[in-house]
Amino acid sequence: MIIGLLILGIILAVIGWIIAEESYDFETGGIVILWVGLLLSIIMFIIGCIHGFINYPATEGTHQGVITAVDREGVIFNHYRIYLKSSAYTTQGDETEYCAYLEETELIKQLQEYVGKQVKLHYSHKGGYIGIKSCGTYHIDNVELVEE
Repeated sequence: MIIGLLILGIILAVIGWIIAEESYDFETGGIVILWVGLLLSIIMFIIGCIHGFINYPATEGTHQGVITAVDREGVIFNHYRIYLKSSAYTTQGDETEYCAYLEETELIKQLQEYVGKQVKLHYSHKGGYIGIKSCGTYHIDNVELVEE
């Protein structure tokens, strides 16, 4: 819905611009349509950035591999990125990224202890929009060490 309203605002702005440029008689109406379209686009863009643009389905799963790094990221909206290497043949850029929130201190400590070890990650997303502060569809629920 947000994307649809954003596109509608852009279309209204373009139509308003065309009307204002082409017709002296309808110049005021064209400018009004242009401004309404621009305001709608700006408002929908801001709402989309905060609330999220796409309504994602619920996800749940497990992934086994070796944790290569646990990095804290973000300036305003801090979170942790966890990198998981599925096999010994996976290159540096082919790691899967997972996320954990800053408030999940016990989980973060556990993940940091398991760096370089074979683990099984359980991840999920309850579904819905993914906003600016969200971890997305790869949020780690828990981790367990795999005995080798």
